[in-house]
Amino acid sequence: MNELSGRIVQELFKKYYEDLDSFGIKQIEKRELAFSSFGKQGMVRHTSFPSMSSLMDYVRINTPLHFYYSSAYYDNPEATMDNKGWKGADLVFDIDGDHIEGADKMRYAEMLSVVKQELKKLLDLLTDDLSVGKQNLEVVFSGSRGYHVHVYSIFAALESQERREIVDYISGRCISSEFRSTTRTKWDEKIESTREGLYQILDSPDKKWKQELEEETGELIGDFGKREIRKGGYIDRNAKKLAVKRYASKIDEPVTIDVHRLIRTPGSLHGKSGLVVKILPYEQVDNFDPLTDAIPRVFRDEIEVNITKKVSLDFLGAKQEVQEGRTVLPTYAVLYSVLKGAAEFVEPTK
Repeated sequence: MNELSGRIVQELFKKYYEDLDSFGIKQIEKRELAFSSFGKQGMVRHTSFPSMSSLMDYVRINTPLHFYYSSAYYDNPEATMDNKGWKGADLVFDIDGDHIEGADKMRYAEMLSVVKQELKKLLDLLTDDLSVGKQNLEVVFSGSRGYHVHVYSIFAALESQERREIVDYISGRCISSEFRSTTRTKWDEKIESTREGLYQILDSPDKKWKQELEEETGELIGDFGKREIRKGGYIDRNAKKLAVKRYASKIDEPVTIDVHRLIRTPGSLHGKSGLVVKILPYEQVDNFDPLTDAIPRVFRDEIEVNITKKVSLDFLGAKQEVQEGRTVLPTYAVLYSVLKGAAEFVEPTK
C-alpha cells in the first residue's frame, strides 16, 4: 500500500482500538507480546505488560498492523528466549485455509465454510475423544482464513513431544501401522463404524453396489466380486482411510507442537483483512458468520477508494465483484481491499 493508504489504515485501526476495553489475554503479566508496525519490516518482540490497562494505552498510541501474544507463560517474558523462565503453555490449534485442498480456487466465504467443518471435527475430537471440558476451550476466528482453538490449564505442562502425540491423534496418524497404539482408542470405534458402513454397501442387493462402493472409497474394484473383496484388504484398508477423512482435522501441526508459539491476540485487528480476531462462544460456532460477525462496528460507514485490480467481496452474505476505478464502499470492504493489495485510498474530492 502507498503512504496515504498506510496512514489512513493506521488511523482507522487506531479508531477501532480507542473504542476497545480489553483483549482476550489470560494472565497477561506472564506473556510475551509482539507487534508488527505500519511501514516497518520485522517484528518488535520480547515485550510485556503488567496489566491490561497498560497494554491498552500502548496500543492506542503505537497502533500495530499485527499483534500477537505467546501461548507460553514465563517468569520474565521480556528476557531473551534462554532467560525467560518457561512455566508452561496453552495447547493451541490453528486451522487455516492454507491447509485445505483446493481452497485457493474457492471464494472467501466458501473457503471459510470448509474451514469451519475442520474446526468442528477438531472440537469433536477434543471434547468427545480427549475429554476436554468446554470450560477449558476457547474458539477464536483468526481474523482472516481460519480459526484458533486454545485449550487452557489441563495440558499446560506438556513438552513438545507430548504435544506431538496429541497432534498424531487429531490428524489420525495414530492409526497407521507405525503409530499403532497398544491401547484401544475412540479411533477404533470410528474405524469399526466406517467398516460396517462399507460392508452394508457390499452386502446390498442393489445392482449398483460396486459403483456405490467405489464412489464412497475413491478406489476402483475392477473385476473382483463380493467374495474376493471380503477376502482381500479392500474394506479394512478403506475403512481406515475413510475414517481419517471423515473425523480427522486438518490442523497446522507445528503450531500445536511449539511451546513458545506466538498467536494472534483475540480482540485485535488482522493486518491482512481488517477483521476482528474474535472469540466466539462454543455454542455459537455453527451460527457464527465471520464475514458478518467479525466486522467492527466502527467500519460500517462508507468511504471512497480507488480499486487497482478486480476484487471479490463476500461480506454480509452478499457476493460482489468490484471492477477497477474509483468507487464508494463500506469502510470494512475498503480496508479489506487495500490490505489485500487490490486498492488504494484516495484524497477526498474537494
